[in-house]
Amino acid sequence: MGKALRCVFALTAFLLISLPARAGGEEFVRLEFDGRSLNLPPEAIAQVGVIKDFNNQDTLDVTIAREWIAALADLTQDPQGRLISIFICGALVAEPALQGQISKGRFYVVGDPQVIHKAAVFLQAKSCRAAANS
Repeated sequence: MGKALRCVFALTAFLLISLPARAGGEEFVRLEFDGRSLNLPPEAIAQVGVIKDFNNQDTLDVTIAREWIAALADLTQDPQGRLISIFICGALVAEPALQGQISKGRFYVVGDPQVIHKAAVFLQAKSCRAAANS
């Protein structure tokens, strides 16, 4: 992982086991930080994968589409270790401490492998109606 990418997220707590399937037209990804939020529609997710981190843990690797990078960088400026809440399809997936501004549109989330893989299914499908048993 590159230097800028390694310091983006350090997971602190709160991972949920499952993500609910939500009807179309509702939020897809919502990031909440410092009293503000950013809603990302499915087309804002450019690439998603599950990789192994340096501790061999499953890690969600998310890249945001170019046109959303500035909004994400603005939301996460001056992080100083504060928590950011990550919601996918209305479910809280993680609350990691930001280690740096997300200025290049790519971030990682580590945690429970079931949560990481379930989140990847929804993000890759770009839908809250991903297979319920995925």
